[in-house]
Amino acid sequence: MVREKLRLREVILLLFLLLLRSVEPLYSSPPPLDSLSHRLSIELCPAYNLVTNHEFHNHDADGDKLYSSLSLHARYAFSFDNDSRIGSRYPTTYQGIGVAAYSFGDHNYVGTPIAIYIFQGAHITDFNDALSLGYEWNFGYSWGWHPNVAMNSKWNVLISVALPFTWHINPRWDILLIPDFTHMSNGDTSFPNAGANLFGIRIGATRLFNDQHKTTKVREYAFTDTELSSKTFGERLSYDIILYGGWRADRFSDDNFYIINKPHPLGGLQLQTLFHANHHFAIGASIDTQYDSSLNLYATGNNPDTDTVSISSPSMWQQTEVGISLRGEITAPIFSVGVGFGVNLFKHGYDMSRIYTQFSLKAFITKRMFLYIGYRYNSKQYTHNLMYGLGIRIQKR
Repeated sequence: MVREKLRLREVILLLFLLLLRSVEPLYSSPPPLDSLSHRLSIELCPAYNLVTNHEFHNHDADGDKLYSSLSLHARYAFSFDNDSRIGSRYPTTYQGIGVAAYSFGDHNYVGTPIAIYIFQGAHITDFNDALSLGYEWNFGYSWGWHPNVAMNSKWNVLISVALPFTWHINPRWDILLIPDFTHMSNGDTSFPNAGANLFGIRIGATRLFNDQHKTTKVREYAFTDTELSSKTFGERLSYDIILYGGWRADRFSDDNFYIINKPHPLGGLQLQTLFHANHHFAIGASIDTQYDSSLNLYATGNNPDTDTVSISSPSMWQQTEVGISLRGEITAPIFSVGVGFGVNLFKHGYDMSRIYTQFSLKAFITKRMFLYIGYRYNSKQYTHNLMYGLGIRIQKR
């Protein structure tokens, strides 16, 4: 696959250019680098592999079980000048790119995956003048896996949430202690796909550069949503039109059980209406349509001599889902992270779910256009999928 052939430096450069390009719409002109605050971090993360696949845990080529992992992270982040329009709204928000190497203790069986991810975080509260608590999310990809009984893929999606405890030693150095939950799987693009669920503690240090804008206590900022609160109800509404595609493998059963490890294309259209309560949170509803060519497949015959089975597809209507969902989004510079809970209005066949959940990330590349990456989790097992697309935002100014 193309993704597997990309060199690490090419992926890092691509994500770095995306971050720089995403900054431009926030300013009338691209900001000078000295108006941003930069930071570099090194972190070590021992983690426990939570039970998702007993064969993964019970593998014992050398008599050892794969209950633990160790990862090393190198990260770059930047934040906006507090005197800028964006910095005054989000004075403690930072975003950046991270690279990590993972070891599960058995290279021959699992591999030694390398991950690259984007991340964003912000301050939540202070315990005292030196110690603070924040939140952070990571999203990226990892590759270098050896396909096994837990994950039959060489690359996997990485999703992580964390609660960083930061000890501010001085204006240039921070010590980090970060409880972290990380999920890695291939999004059902191949089976098996039990995934790896890691609960760990990242321990590290951050060096802050050009941080004169943050040396006065950033936790004492006082910002208001005066600009937004002065707008009418209609001016606080936005309309997102999202077109996406993807693929996934399939598995189904009649009298027997079948796994079809080949790409089944899918695609969808979402029409989202969001009310922006403030600069940090939006809530609304969405009409969600999705065509999935892997739904409701059925066996029409088998050949015992070759141990093969003939697979047929139903009509397009029986592979199309139409639902409505309620959504909430956390909004920040460049990125918006959202979750939606939906109900299918039409349900055809066994594979279609009545209830579904969607997790999404929007990365704005202009004021009105964004990249869309999401994951749709259905109440029916083995019918989940990733979503990759492009969106356009329509909003009164």
